[in-house]
Amino acid sequence: MFFVRLLREPPLQQQILRLAWEREQTPTSRVAERRLFPQEIYQRVWHWPITYEGYYWERRDGLAFRGSRHFSPSVIGPKRYHAAMVSVSRALDRLYRRGLVVRYSYAGWRLTAKGRTVAQALTVDNDDISAL
Repeated sequence: MFFVRLLREPPLQQQILRLAWEREQTPTSRVAERRLFPQEIYQRVWHWPITYEGYYWERRDGLAFRGSRHFSPSVIGPKRYHAAMVSVSRALDRLYRRGLVVRYSYAGWRLTAKGRTVAQALTVDNDDISAL
């Protein structure tokens, strides 16, 4: 049972909070680089290959600062592509409704003060997260 727990991925909402925390800790003067975008979730959680490139507003990692096309359903698989899109959208909406993240129009997501507290607890591998 212990080994099964080690191999299990954390729930998507926890992964998103960790990614948002990591993104906010980015040493940069550009506010947009501290925001989390859905395309980063797809790439970091499911390791989707970036298919569309060449935007002048890219981050250093090849992901754009705003909503733009990055991935191809034909490369990832249409069912998998749409299932992930729905999962991320619902997870972000749940985090928003719980007051853990806030959306900046097309400019990504950021943690709220409450979200930072929860995300910090997740980064220290605390198994007893009562806020989630």
